[in-house]
Amino acid sequence: MVGSVGPANLEGRPMPLIEWADSVKTGVPEIDQQHRQLFALVNDLYDKNVAGVAEPSVAETLTALTEYVDYHFTCEEELLAVCGYEDLQNHKAEHRKLMEQVVFYEKSHRQHPETFDMDDFLGFLQFWLRSHILQSDMAYVPSIARSGRPVES
Repeated sequence: MVGSVGPANLEGRPMPLIEWADSVKTGVPEIDQQHRQLFALVNDLYDKNVAGVAEPSVAETLTALTEYVDYHFTCEEELLAVCGYEDLQNHKAEHRKLMEQVVFYEKSHRQHPETFDMDDFLGFLQFWLRSHILQSDMAYVPSIARSGRPVES
């Protein structure tokens, strides 16, 4: 794996690839906590890439990320079903497509870690997380609020 050099903060540590911000906060506590965990896993993968960490550790983080994405999608879909989200089937279809892409990347890394394009994968994750949360996830927040579940502003 070839490490990439990213920007550093004042302490010389790499800046996170993706930072949590109010703009990606859905206001649904359990979903926001899961999104924060996804950000943390992506940043861990990024940090390992920048530092040139040995392959077994990268593969472990990649597996953890894949498993957590699956867990998050399942939790989110269960919540949306309980809340009667009217566009649930399309949201599930989007999740399936995204999960297929994550699994494809993980499998590619597992089979050919020496040629795996980690920068491409990290770019995909960064774009996917922001766009999915800002568009698809924000679209269900009114349904959750209407169901009577707490939504923080």
